[in-house]
Amino acid sequence: SYNDTTSGANLVIGVTAAPGTTASALKIAVDAAASADNVTPSSVSGFGSAAYAFTADDASSNPSGVATSVIEILDGSDLIDITAALTLAEVEAVATHVLAQ
Repeated sequence: SYNDTTSGANLVIGVTAAPGTTASALKIAVDAAASADNVTPSSVSGFGSAAYAFTADDASSNPSGVATSVIEILDGSDLIDITAALTLAEVEAVATHVLAQ
């Protein structure tokens, strides 16, 4: 987790063991999270066995003035959540580095 109190920028990376989780279960969970923000997630290729992402419409309420982007990735039996006040392209770049570890 990263939080810059000067700029208000933040980044949270969560990795959770999730054996037995399926791509369809991940989609259901991401659909629910995105729905709470009144947005629609999209499938993202090239990350794990399944990945979905969305950007909330909350830039005006974030200190950084940047909307919150989320990517949820199923990588083997791990569920990776990356949430940040960054563009979706930037969050995907972080995901590339996380998956390389």
